[in-house]
Amino acid sequence: MRKRSTYRKRPVSTPLMVERSLCEVDVELAERMLIEAFAGGWATTKHYDGLANMRNVLTVAAAYKEAKDVLHICDAMRIPMANLRERYESSGRMGVTGEELKLLRVFADTYRDFWKRQPLALFKAACRETNIALGYDQQASQTEATVV
Repeated sequence: MRKRSTYRKRPVSTPLMVERSLCEVDVELAERMLIEAFAGGWATTKHYDGLANMRNVLTVAAAYKEAKDVLHICDAMRIPMANLRERYESSGRMGVTGEELKLLRVFADTYRDFWKRQPLALFKAACRETNIALGYDQQASQTEATVV
């Protein structure tokens, strides 16, 4: 009897770096413009929501990957985001101080570097989990509840 090979095909996951390189200019420009909107003083609540979404997705993925350095940056982002919210409530404008701007730029660099090293499936899963946690994706959370 012929011996069978132990080779098994595994599902291939495209690294996010390859996926992002196809649309790198648009994605990275949008992420950078979120930060520069705060630097320029023309940020709106949509810019704040985009920044909060970036932080939430990165926090979920970094916790899954146990990337402590990335989690520290995400935790440090609570300070400028809370300051932004307070400033907006008191003055109606969103601006940042010099130190907060430095932290926002470090966060944008960390965000880009982290996702370039991760598979696309992790990004999609982190986005899905964030949407479920925020209550945006009610249908997915109900489906998971029935499966469990």
